[in-house]
Order: sequence, then C-alpha cells, then structure tokens
Amino acid sequence: MKSKNGFSLYTIVGLVVVALMFVCSAIAMFFVGGYTSKIISIIIAVMAASTITNNIHQLFIKKNEKDKDERNISIEYKAKAKAFDFMKIILCILIIIYVFLKASLIIILLISLAYLLIYGIYMAFFGRYHKEM
Repeated sequence: MKSKNGFSLYTIVGLVVVALMFVCSAIAMFFVGGYTSKIISIIIAVMAASTITNNIHQLFIKKNEKDKDERNISIEYKAKAKAFDFMKIILCILIIIYVFLKASLIIILLISLAYLLIYGIYMAFFGRYHKEM
C-alpha cells in the first residue's frame, strides 16, 4: 500500500520505529552518562544496517507473496529454522565473550534473559504444535 508521497506503509512504520529507538537511546544515555563519539557512530551504524536489512527482507517477502506455493513456504520455514539454530550458538558465544571481557553485569543478565526468553517461547510453541498435530 503506497501513500500519497510514494512511501509504503512499511517504510513509514520503519522510520518511525528507528526515530523512536533513537529518542529512547538518547533518553537512556542521558541517565547513563552521555554520548561519546564512539557511541554515536555505533548507533548510526546499527540503525543503517537495520534499515538496509529490513528493506532487503521486505523486498524478498513482497516478491514471494506473489507466488505463495508450497515450495516457497517450505524454503522460508527451513531458512527460519537454520537462522534459529545459528542464533542459539551466537548468543551462547556472545554471553561467554561478555563474561571473559568482564562486561557490566546488567549486560550479561539482559542477554541471558533474552536467551532464556527465546528458548521459553520455543518450548511453549513446540508444546502447542505438538498437541495440535
């Protein structure tokens, strides 16, 4: 769906989310101790990478919506499963690296919480789908 100025709804929502993330990070950094040039460059690089990857992903999804056959659906599910497998390994390695680097305890706890939350969601849906099938 295109708006009057030519932007899709997805692009507009994405820009609003990025702006909201920037404002929230500015508020958080105000309480933590302020921005440095290193932090600003990291935030801008992450926002740019996120925007680019989301737009590329959206381009592929729109292409696949035209021909939703069983083969494309199967490929998408296999790709998601493989990404989940790699995500488990990467999060474990990231937790270990943060521990060895003696990072802040709150960072280690937050990433560990994210790891446990992802596995909790996985187990809940696995049990639900197991009962249904």
